Amino acid sequence: MGSEVGAATSKLSHRWRFWQLETFGSLRRNPNFRLYWLGACLSNVGTWMQIVAQGWLVYVLTDSPFLLGLVSFAGSIPILGFSIFGGELADRVERRRLMVWTQTGMMLLAFLLSALTIAKLVTVWHIIVIAFLNGIVNAFNTPVRQSIISDLVPREDLQNAIAINSAQFQTSRMVGPALAGLALAAFGAGWCFFINGLSFLAVIGALLVMDVPPLPPRKRQSVWRNVGDGLRYVAREPVIFALLLVAAIPSLFGQPYQAMMPAVALGVLNSDATGLGILQSGAGAGALVGALVIASLSKVRRGRLMLVMLMLFGVSLGLFSVSQLMPLSVLFVFWVGFSSMAYSALNQTFLQTLVADEMRGRVLSLLTLTTFGLQPFGALQAGFVANYVGVSNALLIGGAICLLAGIVANVRYQYLRDLE
Repeated sequence: MGSEVGAATSKLSHRWRFWQLETFGSLRRNPNFRLYWLGACLSNVGTWMQIVAQGWLVYVLTDSPFLLGLVSFAGSIPILGFSIFGGELADRVERRRLMVWTQTGMMLLAFLLSALTIAKLVTVWHIIVIAFLNGIVNAFNTPVRQSIISDLVPREDLQNAIAINSAQFQTSRMVGPALAGLALAAFGAGWCFFINGLSFLAVIGALLVMDVPPLPPRKRQSVWRNVGDGLRYVAREPVIFALLLVAAIPSLFGQPYQAMMPAVALGVLNSDATGLGILQSGAGAGALVGALVIASLSKVRRGRLMLVMLMLFGVSLGLFSVSQLMPLSVLFVFWVGFSSMAYSALNQTFLQTLVADEMRGRVLSLLTLTTFGLQPFGALQAGFVANYVGVSNALLIGGAICLLAGIVANVRYQYLRDLE
């Protein structure tokens, strides 16, 4: 009898382990990644504090929405010109060392902006120049930040690590602005920038104590030759090219919903700043849940799921665009954030898994280009369309394009559908 109960208990335990979701498995099994994750989380909280305080300071100084947009544009546009060279460096230089330099550069810029603000010397042109310099450093930082994950975890943990890293970013996206609001009210914008500068010490310290494997040997040739090799590699690899294309379309036509959120809150839902905050929190919460769900999945047809999430993004964005009730809008924008994060995490997982090790940095720099680099132009096109047909119709058109892209990719690119 006892043996039968023991066997049944063992069988039940085995089944439980089979169904158990190892959401944080990559953190538990990989000490280097755990160190990096904690340092990056603290640093990103500081970065979001600076983003919020910087926007607030620009508007207080100028009372100009145009200059507010110009600062954002100045911080984003360098990605178009420099990210491909950041990817080339990520394949040439030890990634940990390169990331220490980029984090140090952003830390010094944060301290400079803090000093100018606390001393009451800051002008909007100081902020624009510092935002542009930050954009240049970030263009070199983003490809190495993405590619270093594959140095810290084995291949079987890569999907979980990418998703958990995305969850870390979304957590900081919710915590950072809240802390910024408190710090702005208590101390002012200059101290938000100072706290951001200090936060970089967390990730720099983590990088310095980690044990990172050396880069694979690579033949020496010019920077331009290396960049050309990366572009030719993508051109002759149809799966990688298709993955980059699938990433580019929603960045250009779907993600601009974030720039249109104030217009939705004020003009469509007749709400106020509180309503805008609720919508932003809904999108952030959806993205966090989406990242945790992807981190928990393993035995699924991930290619098909990625395309389903792209189509869900289009449908959710369309529903969000036509909603005129705040509770429904929060529900729909939750699914916008959820599906956006899910297809982005899966897309990056496939790229990191399929790309040759010696090309990883350059391919991920193209991913940076097609996601972050296109978003300023996406915001411009959404604003242009909204000016003629209204905000709701502009978002509806963007959602329809994303839905159509998912359908076409599902029919046309069977090799994406079959990715595991």
